[in-house]
Order: sequence, then structure tokens, then C-alpha cells
Amino acid sequence: MNTFLKAIVLSISTALVAAPVMAAPQEHQPNKHYTQQQHKAPMQPQQLHKNPHHKPVAKKAINPSRDWRVGQKVPNQHFSQSYKVDHKQYKKLSKPGRNQQWIKVNGDYILTNVKTHNIIKIIAG
Repeated sequence: MNTFLKAIVLSISTALVAAPVMAAPQEHQPNKHYTQQQHKAPMQPQQLHKNPHHKPVAKKAINPSRDWRVGQKVPNQHFSQSYKVDHKQYKKLSKPGRNQQWIKVNGDYILTNVKTHNIIKIIAG
């Protein structure tokens, strides 16, 4: 019985001593598996300098019917061929006058002056 009690006390004391050692972070021994996985993904510029107070800024989608007004200038990027619209295909679009062009941005139709890039009319899509 005395040997049995010694064995129990010894096993319990070993468990108590070993538990904090197992729970401690293993910073001095790098985990090779974790390190290899970490290097597979390329680091993004925003990951290099992490600031807890910095909030990521999402690019704001342009909503012409809400963000633009008649008389404002439309950025040059919206005058590419992919934005141009043929008024004949849409009943709600009037025939553009001289130096005017319909463009479509995010579902809204915008009548613009081709030379000055000023907005003449906006029709929400």
C-alpha cells in the first residue's frame, strides 16, 4: 500500500510540474510545418505594417444618380468604348444632340458633352 501511494503522489506531482511547461508558448523552437505554410502566401503591403487603429478603406462605388449632378465633369475613364451606349436600343434615352454621348455607369445612363465632359442629364437605371 505504501508503494502504491508513492506511485500516485509521484504521478500527480509529475503532472502538475509538466502541465505549465506544455502550456507555455514554444517561441524558441519554430514549428517547421507552420513556417513553411506561412511563406507560401505572398505578403500584402497592408500586412507588413499592421496598425490596430488603422481601418481598411474600401473603394467607394460610383453611383452617378446619387453622387453626380448636372454640370459636373465626368472622369475621362468613363469615356472608353465599354461605357458608351446606343440610344436606339433604349426607349427611355433621347437622341443625343451634337457633341453629346450617352454612357452607362453602374446601371445609370448619363448624357454628356463629348468635348467638355460635362453632365447634361442623368437617368437612374
